[in-house]
Amino acid sequence: RRVAAFPGSGTYADYVACSAWRLVCLPGSVALADACELFINPLTVVAMLLTARAKRATAIIHTGASSALGQMLCKAAPGFGVEVVHVTHRQQHVEMLHRLGATHVLNSSSDSYGAQLDEKIRALRVKLAFDCVAGDSAGALVAKLPPRSTVYAYGRLSSSYLSAIPVIDLIYRGKKVEGFMVTRAFAKLGPLELLKYKPLSQHTGTTK
Repeated sequence: RRVAAFPGSGTYADYVACSAWRLVCLPGSVALADACELFINPLTVVAMLLTARAKRATAIIHTGASSALGQMLCKAAPGFGVEVVHVTHRQQHVEMLHRLGATHVLNSSSDSYGAQLDEKIRALRVKLAFDCVAGDSAGALVAKLPPRSTVYAYGRLSSSYLSAIPVIDLIYRGKKVEGFMVTRAFAKLGPLELLKYKPLSQHTGTTK
């Protein structure tokens, strides 16, 4: 039987031992190339959406929206009842995400990006963001979001450091910046939450 394992070490070895609950049986319709993405992208998407649900968030912001993970998030979010403000930096990516069904897509390179982001945050009451860009991106989100919001940093596309974070927002407005990793997220949510989510394979397709 073909299975995919998550999460754990030894994935580059010929053999690896792991707990049974870390295995996912693969349907025959799932190609091996897609199965290789089962852990790092689809399960990260599920972890993000389950985290949003646990925090009773009905809308989130996601940067790096044109990535493979971002496209999966675009497809999966409606099934969790979570609206996503997709942030990308190229107009062709905006159009591609709209074709995938995204409703809220912003181009961070646009002169009107800041005002548009403010409008989306107010209209959707966003208090949760997932940022994979790092650098000034996380700080900009912290500044834009309302009090008692959280920005999760899960990547470093532009930099290995977070910068431009307004300290006053952390101290007086109760905002948070936290690291986000799928393994820790599921450890907190519990493995049963993953087992509830069955249609993993339908969210592995992406658009180039």
